[in-house]
Amino acid sequence: GPMVRRLALGALCLGQFMLQLDTTIVNVALPNIAQDLHARTSDLQWVVDGYILALASLLLSTGRIGDRSGHKRVYLTGLGIFGLGSGLCALATSTGELTAFRVIQGIGAAMELPATLALVRGTFPDPRRRGLAIGIWTGSGGLSLVLGPVIGGALIRAFDWRAVFLVNLPVALVAGVLAAVTVREYQSPSPGHLDLPGQVLGATGLGLLAGAAIETGAEGFLHALPVGLFLGGAGALAAFVLVERLRPEPMLPLGYFRDRAYSAANFGGLVMGFVIFSFLFAFPLYFQQVEGESALASGLKFIPLCGAFALIGPVIGRLVHRTGHRVPMTAGLSLIALGAVLLLSVGARTGYGAIGPAFLLVGIGYGLVSTPMANAVLAAVPANRAGMAASTNNTARQIGGVFSVAVIGSLLPTGAGGEDYAGRFVTGLHTGLGLIAGVSVLGAVLALTQIPRRV
Repeated sequence: GPMVRRLALGALCLGQFMLQLDTTIVNVALPNIAQDLHARTSDLQWVVDGYILALASLLLSTGRIGDRSGHKRVYLTGLGIFGLGSGLCALATSTGELTAFRVIQGIGAAMELPATLALVRGTFPDPRRRGLAIGIWTGSGGLSLVLGPVIGGALIRAFDWRAVFLVNLPVALVAGVLAAVTVREYQSPSPGHLDLPGQVLGATGLGLLAGAAIETGAEGFLHALPVGLFLGGAGALAAFVLVERLRPEPMLPLGYFRDRAYSAANFGGLVMGFVIFSFLFAFPLYFQQVEGESALASGLKFIPLCGAFALIGPVIGRLVHRTGHRVPMTAGLSLIALGAVLLLSVGARTGYGAIGPAFLLVGIGYGLVSTPMANAVLAAVPANRAGMAASTNNTARQIGGVFSVAVIGSLLPTGAGGEDYAGRFVTGLHTGLGLIAGVSVLGAVLALTQIPRRV
């Protein structure tokens, strides 16, 4: 009945909320983790990227696994793996361990994410109710972005950084029990082959390239390690493209990228991931290590950015059939660029008065882009490839996140403290903001020229 359906939706949204929460909640804890585990900036980059890398690498395959063996089973398994990873993270005694356990969390999250959406679709066969349910599902992901920094800050204040991971255990348990009782398997399994060579090459290429960017910051640009990682990553990605073109059932069908709107919308996904993860990585470090704020105060400062996104996203979702995709995408990416440019006024002793309004602009821009971008991707493929297209776009966002943490982090000085730390931090931050503005302008130009005006 309707009550069971609502509980099922609750169980799925809880899982979605938690796995999105874990992309943001940890960032506020970075300064505390650095202090406790004696970490350099590059160690912190690995802690954040371990999770996003696993998520980005596996998303295209896990949806396929769900199609074959049932999404409910995959969702519950994912919750279990995620819970296990969270518990282990809380016990970590070094950043190496923490990174490895973050990868376990990411594997669980990658199993959950496509499964939640597939199960929401199956639970609500009626299109009108389904639209609302998917809106609530998307909202729960958006809400976690808003609350992540705040919950993280509050937990660190009450306990310490390990609480940020422990909090997942009761949530995963509740979501798992609720889902086990209320969610039904809806689809008959479809036989599809897993693309293992593609999966291995794609994950290897991504991991090596992200590693190259992170180690460039730690070791310098022409050091043997980053150069070796870069060459290995480039080789793996070249092999990936070859394999995907030859396979009958590739993990990533490259043919769709010939459609300019599909390519432009997925580039928009890359930009969005790049932007949000840059902000969520650099600014908690800035607020806490340069300005000396607490973790909680730092988390609260993200409310204009994340709040605007959470409010604007659903509104634009309702209007997008009138506005089309091009206008809100172009406007949103332009606003993000403008916000980044305004933040170039940030110094070592800047009041929040200069930062808050720019955060608000970036948040509004992010909200404007989010829904039209996802819609534009879906509009460019046949209906029966919607799952693949949505996963591709999600993956694009995660990949943008992986490289933002790798690149922006490598611009920031390593290890807090020292007389000139604040000055070096601000210089690196300014370079990063310039990059964000440039990438966003490029995205806006592509949206304006490649996305069709009408839906």
